Amino acid sequence: MRTAIIGSGLTGLTAGYRLARAGHHIEVFEQNEFAGGLASAIRAGNENLDRFYHHIFVSDSDLISLSEELNIDGTINWYEPKNAIFLGNCLYPFTTPVDLIRFKPISIFSRIRMGMTVLNAKLIRDYRHLESVTARDWIIKHSGKDTYEKIFAPLLCSKFDTDADDISGTWIWNKFKLRGSSRGKNFFKEKLGYMDGGFITLANALIGKISEYGGVIRLNARAERIEKAANGKWHVFTQKGIFEYDTILFTCAPQVLAEICRLPEDYERHLNALRYKSNLCLLLELSKSLSSYYWITVSQKDIPFVLMIEHTNLVGMKEYGSHIVYLSRYLDLENQLFNASDNEITGKFISGIKKVFPDFKEEYILRARLHRARFAQPVITLNYNNLMPGIKTPLEGLYLASMAQIHPEDRGLNYSVQLGEAAAKTILGG
Repeated sequence: MRTAIIGSGLTGLTAGYRLARAGHHIEVFEQNEFAGGLASAIRAGNENLDRFYHHIFVSDSDLISLSEELNIDGTINWYEPKNAIFLGNCLYPFTTPVDLIRFKPISIFSRIRMGMTVLNAKLIRDYRHLESVTARDWIIKHSGKDTYEKIFAPLLCSKFDTDADDISGTWIWNKFKLRGSSRGKNFFKEKLGYMDGGFITLANALIGKISEYGGVIRLNARAERIEKAANGKWHVFTQKGIFEYDTILFTCAPQVLAEICRLPEDYERHLNALRYKSNLCLLLELSKSLSSYYWITVSQKDIPFVLMIEHTNLVGMKEYGSHIVYLSRYLDLENQLFNASDNEITGKFISGIKKVFPDFKEEYILRARLHRARFAQPVITLNYNNLMPGIKTPLEGLYLASMAQIHPEDRGLNYSVQLGEAAAKTILGG
């Protein structure tokens, strides 16, 4: 069985590995010159570094199990992060329950309610009643209007832009649940994991296995069109030629599938109704650390990013040769900022740093690289479970596995692996 996989992110590579083991001849098509998708890497000093920021949680069993199977679990190290929140032009520690109790921007009653909301999220097993409630209404009901307006409204706006008020309560519930599970048995200590050499280590291990089984990874090979031929085979059209397969697994955004493949009209409308937010991620190599914090949530609308992640405050300096900082913002593809030049975006982000850290000097910047992702965050609207397409498409031999199909969990490395496993199982008829 010849199978083409469109996209070389962790979902496609995991599925490719499983299918190759089962006897499929796998060929992976990647439009970029590098593999890994959002888990791809760049060089910083003498180290590989994730192009977009990542970490894993102690509960990420699918990724951890796959790493054990590939004998690379020894590259996963666990760290205790130190987090903060920037609100009202002040930086507040926000790592432990004690930090929440001391968090003065909201009343003590609101702090207690917020803490109980996070704790109770772990106890919710059936999320379906949250599908028809907005995140806004759910937070206000359980944590209060003051908490929502001061903390969560700016965050939802920075994450989902114009769709912030329509986000499902399921999405925010899962965020609370995931954060709680990252503490394991010790409620006062959170643990986050990172792979030596970045998560491209996992992608490369999967590529190695696919190659061992005779598979092929085609870089700089954009699938411009896919169609089913009269003989029942699937054809993938690229600038490098036309390739024939028995099955295709498409792992990019559903809208892209609708662009390059002729689909039944109802199904095409269904895919195009699924919305995404894009991402801007500025990666800075600095001569001087910004702070002692790993993760700073920016809950302030006048700052152009929602997250400041000082990666080296989690994993150490290693051989990066600098302090590594990511600045992240989600927004609509049509947003003026997303379509601005790299220099303009970098300038706005640097101005934002100075609002958080007034003593910051641009001379600290050794290198700045801006990365953009067109499809970075599915918009999880009300009753999203009813909108999510299955892995099987209406066309025989064509399968879809994208981050828009990760629910009620949010997209992330572990769930990319989990989806890849599910896609391979579906293709194999399991």
